[in-house]
Amino acid sequence: MINMFNALNELGADRDGIRLFDHSSPDLLAYSTILMVRDHDDDLRLVEGVYEWQEAPLMFLVDGNRLNADLDRLKRIRRILAMRGDAPYLGVVYPGRLDVYRIALDRHSLAKVRVDAGVADDETWLTFARLANLRPAAEINDRTWITGVILKLLDQAISSLKVDGGLSGEDAISLVGRALFMRFLADRGLLPSASDIIGSELGSAETVPEDYELFDWPDLVRLSCV
Repeated sequence: MINMFNALNELGADRDGIRLFDHSSPDLLAYSTILMVRDHDDDLRLVEGVYEWQEAPLMFLVDGNRLNADLDRLKRIRRILAMRGDAPYLGVVYPGRLDVYRIALDRHSLAKVRVDAGVADDETWLTFARLANLRPAAEINDRTWITGVILKLLDQAISSLKVDGGLSGEDAISLVGRALFMRFLADRGLLPSASDIIGSELGSAETVPEDYELFDWPDLVRLSCV
């Protein structure tokens, strides 16, 4: 494994701005949604931390040696972080080298979203200063587009419930709102399993398959929302 502090220091990073997820600290509270999922997500587990600039996230950090050139995993990590973090960049750290990618939900090739920090080979110590101050390509990652993506998904879900499920507009909006809130709770590990909910309400969970989710069938929806 790479010594993240040493590798980033060579690129001009301030040690006080490095937040490693395996080092418990109050500074990681802002990344609680990532940490919760990271415990059971093999892809996010490769994200070892974040680099902050002026107390705001600038770059999520992946150990290049642990990634082992798995570009498909890197693509998945990039998309997950687009919905779960505010940093504009994803950095894959190698000894003496940093590959930087713009974070977004698009499906572009990694080559297309690769970011050039614009530093000469003998000025790599300026890498983080240039990324933080000039933000190359970061303007494309305007956070307002994520709001648009979420609103589009919500609209599609509501429309589907009205057309395919025969629900009224008010009922469809209410159900989608409840599902969104349940997703919020699930991300933080605050929900029991589907089997536990059925068992506590009906006295038996034997009829519930292990892979059922809370909104998979009407009785589970009802019991999840009481």
